[in-house]
Amino acid sequence: MKKFIIALFISLPLFAVEISFTGPCDKNFIMRTKVNETYENVGELTISVLKKYKIPFKGSPEGLVSAFNTPTGDDSVEVLSDVEMRAYGWCYSVDGVSPELYPNEIPINSETKSISWYYGFAHYYKGEWIAQCTPAHTVKPRFLCSSP
Repeated sequence: MKKFIIALFISLPLFAVEISFTGPCDKNFIMRTKVNETYENVGELTISVLKKYKIPFKGSPEGLVSAFNTPTGDDSVEVLSDVEMRAYGWCYSVDGVSPELYPNEIPINSETKSISWYYGFAHYYKGEWIAQCTPAHTVKPRFLCSSP
């Protein structure tokens, strides 16, 4: 009599993605965790993690307006002089690369290892935007941080 071996394959993710958030005043993480569940894109994963850990946020898979109670609108703008300002908000990178796309446009696959969100700023000087997504902790804005 022949014996048959039946193998049952269960679909489990074979990888984990680390997601982290860095705030405006310190280069250390506000939060960091590993995610084993499967998500289609960076935006979906981000919103799911924020909801799971009950982190206050405003946004959608298309982008974060606020997280961890960071300011929005006029409250997120730092006027440095009559020709210079910084506009603050959330930026992200995937495996060390900052894509020029909305988070919902960046797929997650087995090659994706880390998603890093950081509070950053766009720098306006003499009529031009000269930088974007510079980590805010590099300047420790006074209106957000207790000590410069």
